[in-house]
Amino acid sequence: MNPSLMLVVQRYGDIAGGGAEPHARAVAQRLRPYFNVEVATTTARDYWTWSNEFTAGLTAVEGIPVHRFAVERGRSRDFRLRERRAFSATHTLADERAFVEAQGPVVPDLLEHVHRRGREVDHVLFFTYIYYPTVLGLPLAPERAVLVPTAHDEPAIRLAVYKPVFCAPRAIAFSTVEERAMVHRLFQNERVPNEIVGVGVDVPADRAAERFRQRYAIEGPYFLYVGRIVESKQCGQLFDAFARWQDSRGTRATLVLMGHREMPVPERADIRLLGRTSDEDKFDALAGCVALVQPSLLESLSMIALEAWGCGRPVICDARSPVVWGMTYRAGAGLAYRSAAEFAEIGEMLIARPQLASRLGASGQSFVARTYTWPRVVETYLDLFAEVRARNA
Repeated sequence: MNPSLMLVVQRYGDIAGGGAEPHARAVAQRLRPYFNVEVATTTARDYWTWSNEFTAGLTAVEGIPVHRFAVERGRSRDFRLRERRAFSATHTLADERAFVEAQGPVVPDLLEHVHRRGREVDHVLFFTYIYYPTVLGLPLAPERAVLVPTAHDEPAIRLAVYKPVFCAPRAIAFSTVEERAMVHRLFQNERVPNEIVGVGVDVPADRAAERFRQRYAIEGPYFLYVGRIVESKQCGQLFDAFARWQDSRGTRATLVLMGHREMPVPERADIRLLGRTSDEDKFDALAGCVALVQPSLLESLSMIALEAWGCGRPVICDARSPVVWGMTYRAGAGLAYRSAAEFAEIGEMLIARPQLASRLGASGQSFVARTYTWPRVVETYLDLFAEVRARNA
């Protein structure tokens, strides 16, 4: 009989965008042949408001039982105030706890379920360190807990309230070498068994750049950004760097944006906002781009970078991003910029030397094939859970 596994995550199911939630769903599906998998989550669809959109109770998503619990309190109106207090130099532990609750989602019934059910299952897999379900839920079943922190270097991770989250679990499943190094530096928790696990990359064989160009009337060389279009992802700096390059009579190119817009986008003919698109459009666009641009500084793992490499395309990233540039450097699969001038130089070089772009992309393809494949991810999870069961025996 297969061991039992309860996966705890703040949102699950039909959720737009990337991040921890689609990661959790993919892992649940891949582990299903080896475990009796069930999910404990909330009724929220939106990570900012945490409003109750799904129906509370027991349902099934792709054949996996999903227990949904209603959010009692979403993100509070005074969240920014609570955040400033928690991040101030003179704050108290009470300020930190108030920050966690103000951030949401506050779900006491989910905690009760974890407390009760967590004693019955063999493993409890928690996704994302920062939210209420993990902060208060993991200590309720530490001897069976495995944490997938999806952590990056941000002010919140330095709060004392998060130390038990990183020190209490039986094991930690990191996404990248860089994420593990940062967590070990901050928490000195090397004694907790851990592995670099990550996520597998699925790239369809049917990728047609010309189909994308015809559908959206894209001509000439283009660079691609995929993800939330928001200031926190450095999109403003990207727009500025691209506009400066094009306005300085650089080689004509287009910046194509795919994703949900949460900030103004310059009204320029050479910046094309496509909004949310299908997976077919995404992979067709990746197939034909000069390079994927990933300007974000705060990532625990860049799934879109892995997908670009899976499609044989290089990545242009900000040199200040420890994870994205660390991965890109180790993969030998892209270039990094420190200024708008360097961004322009990289763009010009990759357009002028398509063989260089192809060589970098091929290196990325090899990196993905060595590290971020589902067979390797599943095997690593199986080893990690087996170690947990052995320790608990």
